[in-house]
Amino acid sequence: MSLRRRRIAAIALVAASPLVLSACGTSFSAQTNQQYQQSIGANLRDIDAPVQIYNGLFVDNGDGTATFSGALLARAEDQVVESVEVTASGTDVNATPSGTPTLVDLPNGIELRAELLAPVGADGEIIVEDDEIVEGRYALLTLNLASGGQVSLNVPVVARSEMYSSVATESRTPSTEQLEELDAAGLEPAE
Repeated sequence: MSLRRRRIAAIALVAASPLVLSACGTSFSAQTNQQYQQSIGANLRDIDAPVQIYNGLFVDNGDGTATFSGALLARAEDQVVESVEVTASGTDVNATPSGTPTLVDLPNGIELRAELLAPVGADGEIIVEDDEIVEGRYALLTLNLASGGQVSLNVPVVARSEMYSSVATESRTPSTEQLEELDAAGLEPAE
């Protein structure tokens, strides 16, 4: 090999080495362009839906009740969730709901401000009493909005564990009657 070819090969090797060796330092934990859903909950990210649901799931309370946990996002305008229907499904996310719908009336509603993510679950805003909504199954959640719209999503039911310890087992949201009593006494509800 001539001296000129060796010089060209050496220059090419030096020029290419940062590109080749830069990938070695990232190891197997390197971020990639591969998309994945890290959480267990289900998502409804339809931009045409009046409300989107993020990481929606029910936490089985072990007493015939389950608490919804997730985040809700009103899209273009403010929305109020007036009630929720929950129907037991099978063990497959694509299963057709098989149970009788259970209506959960929300006397105070859940007020959603446009484009502001609202976490739900820590105060027990949506608790359903249904023996068929149990760990390992799915439940069809339908949000009934004051605007007349509906949003539905099949969400998983998970066991209560340390991860879900902040999800309420009973409602911490004051009822309409409790709010009226506080108002009559000239008091404000505790935050």
